[in-house]
Amino acid sequence: MQKLVKRAAQAQRQATRRARQQMEQENIDNRIRNRQALRSAVSEVRQNLKDARQARKENWEMGALAPKRDLGFNNYGAFKETVRQDWTNYGLHQAKPQLIEQRCAWAGGVRQLNLAPQDRVVIMDGPDKGKIDRIKDVQPESGTVTLETHHRALSVGMFDNPARSQSMPISIGSIRLVYPITDAESGVTKDVIVNQLKAVPPNMQSPNMSLDRWQYGKKWDRLVPGLNLVIPWPEVEVPEFETMKADTIRETVEERTFYYNLLTPPMPDHVLDELRNKYSRFRTRHEPWFVEHKEMEEAVKKGRAEAIKSMQTPLEEFHERQRELRDTQGEPELSDDMLEKIGEIMAKKKETVLNRAGVSEVTRQSTQ
Repeated sequence: MQKLVKRAAQAQRQATRRARQQMEQENIDNRIRNRQALRSAVSEVRQNLKDARQARKENWEMGALAPKRDLGFNNYGAFKETVRQDWTNYGLHQAKPQLIEQRCAWAGGVRQLNLAPQDRVVIMDGPDKGKIDRIKDVQPESGTVTLETHHRALSVGMFDNPARSQSMPISIGSIRLVYPITDAESGVTKDVIVNQLKAVPPNMQSPNMSLDRWQYGKKWDRLVPGLNLVIPWPEVEVPEFETMKADTIRETVEERTFYYNLLTPPMPDHVLDELRNKYSRFRTRHEPWFVEHKEMEEAVKKGRAEAIKSMQTPLEEFHERQRELRDTQGEPELSDDMLEKIGEIMAKKKETVLNRAGVSEVTRQSTQ
């Protein structure tokens, strides 16, 4: 059994080392790909600037004879896939957590982001500043969203496909939620820009909170701190599921078919064999019959070794007694006489070497 334990530990160390090496190689490959893609994106931006300067020059010199570039031909003004990537945190798999948290700070943070598709938002900066649109999709892992109508660009694709309008990701820090609020004094309802949202536990007495939609939506309320106003989440359509012949109905799943007590495992043995590989090198727990079998094998090997030992020749017995004697005596120790003798031999050899090299006694004394 000791051999099996050592084999499992060695296999675990080897697997860990291979996984670490593979992860390091993947990181290196990702950096190389990102560097190449970034170089391609910078080259494309430079080419676009060069084309724009050429077009401006032609428009100025040719006037009415200048080519009509706004008709969609030659993919004028379109971007490729490399330019549409987020290079905020170049070289890593995703954006920095500090940057993502900074983008989502006004909306409650990344863990409890108070934004959802179909929310009305206003763009705070960029060419579409001041325009109101609805959220199409939310990407909390990068701190960005895509809108339905605005913040779009022409995309060519990787294989120079025909240009098409593509939604571009926009930072959550560049948008704010828009919600109609009724003024308590004047009674006028108008759209208000919400600059801060806070996630709070659901209030059971709030008319805006519905416990029925927890299964398909958020499990907290979003609150405007200054007004203590709960803004309801957008309506979510409950999906309709249809049971097919290959589906397992809930009654069959919840039906109890296995009973056990404290003396039996929590599931049948064949299920355990399916969950963990029965013949894996990483296995550390074995059945009693297997442990007994291995112990019997070790006993047989030990008995065979003792039988071979009983048939030794006198010379082999003498060598074995000598090995046992050396093991009992331990490491030898040098006495003072032996150390003195070794020093004399070293000094004599040193003097012989110096004499052969032609170094005289006077020279040696002067150097000393």
